[in-house]
Amino acid sequence: MSVNPLPTDKLRGSSERWKLVATLAVTFLIAYYDRLNISLAMPLIAVEFGWTEAETYSRGQWLLTLFYVGYGIANIFLSPLGQRVGARTSLIVMIVLWSLFTAMGAFASQVMVLFMASRVLLGLSEGVHPPMMNQLTSDWFAAHERSRANSAWVSGLFVAILTAPLILVPLMEHSGWRTGFYVLAFGGLLVSLPLVWLFVHDKPSTHPRVAPELAATLEAASSQLAQADGSPWLLFRRPAFLLLTGSGIFNNMVALGIASWLPTYLAGLDGVRYGDLSYLAAIPYVASLLGLTLWAVLGDRTNRRATIAGGGYLATGALAVAALMAGNANIVWLTVTLFSLSVFCVSAFTASEFALVQRVIPRGQVASGVGLYNGFTTMIGGGLGPIVIGGIIEGGAATSDLLRLFGLCAIISILLAFVSRRIRY
Repeated sequence: MSVNPLPTDKLRGSSERWKLVATLAVTFLIAYYDRLNISLAMPLIAVEFGWTEAETYSRGQWLLTLFYVGYGIANIFLSPLGQRVGARTSLIVMIVLWSLFTAMGAFASQVMVLFMASRVLLGLSEGVHPPMMNQLTSDWFAAHERSRANSAWVSGLFVAILTAPLILVPLMEHSGWRTGFYVLAFGGLLVSLPLVWLFVHDKPSTHPRVAPELAATLEAASSQLAQADGSPWLLFRRPAFLLLTGSGIFNNMVALGIASWLPTYLAGLDGVRYGDLSYLAAIPYVASLLGLTLWAVLGDRTNRRATIAGGGYLATGALAVAALMAGNANIVWLTVTLFSLSVFCVSAFTASEFALVQRVIPRGQVASGVGLYNGFTTMIGGGLGPIVIGGIIEGGAATSDLLRLFGLCAIISILLAFVSRRIRY
């Protein structure tokens, strides 16, 4: 369906939409810092507890995976509650909780069971975040704008991955990894809560600084989408939703698996010190931000988001395999360069993912529908990603492992080709 551009530029409050997504980007950035801190702290945690390399991968897999278990459960079962309460209230409650559980990770780390429990609780507290952001995007932006609107707040993820090593590695190296956790916990509260209070409102019609004409225009554009037709679980009867969920699962295996283990992998290369991670682990995600911008604009202009994402994943697989081969040869600069190009290509999926999901979910079910999608893709794909990619890296990236990695990327590309044929979006 073709949608004409909305005549909103001259209406009072039109800039509030972009202030909203900018605020969501900041909250996503801080939430992702809380998620990534464990990956960057892992080498220091291993030294403190005297873990061998094998124990680091084994116990690290649990610490990484348990977050995604809690995250997936919250997406699936708590998103309907968040939808009823409202996105603004849900965000405020979540920010308080994920800050508390980040601090708990540092405070309770001497007892491994409590340390693991803090990761589950952190996942539960962050899980409803993406569904609420998707609901807000759906309510504030028309379909032809959503790749850019979604990418605006998704960019918080990549800024987090880019800047976390630059900020947290020096902080944790000089002040201890627990200090990094505490700084994130308290800093997140001080930054995120005021922004959400000022700039996030559930709908255009409830925003005090948005003109009634603009609110009516935006909500009319949103009403062009299909209406809800029962339980969100009925979405699994839709082939397009199933195909997207499958591609999302495999995407999270690859993308989250690489993001989880990249700092530890680079730290294990000969001649790389822990402090070097402050820039080595950040460089690939400069490319991701460039890619996110390019693919979002290209997707909105061509209306072929699934096709672009599928092509990007074939390139992702080839480049990731080449990066691991360079790592086997211990060519650090080439390894980082190839990982950077791989992450650039994988951002084609990230730029289009939620726009595609929003396209196949009926209006009124966006939060709960995205909760199902994000819950299953993150719990299964994110949960298995650190194990699958960790096994490939720990095994020395043998030929069979490299073929398995490329095969995962090829499966995503095939699933997205079917999505493209079904929804032409």
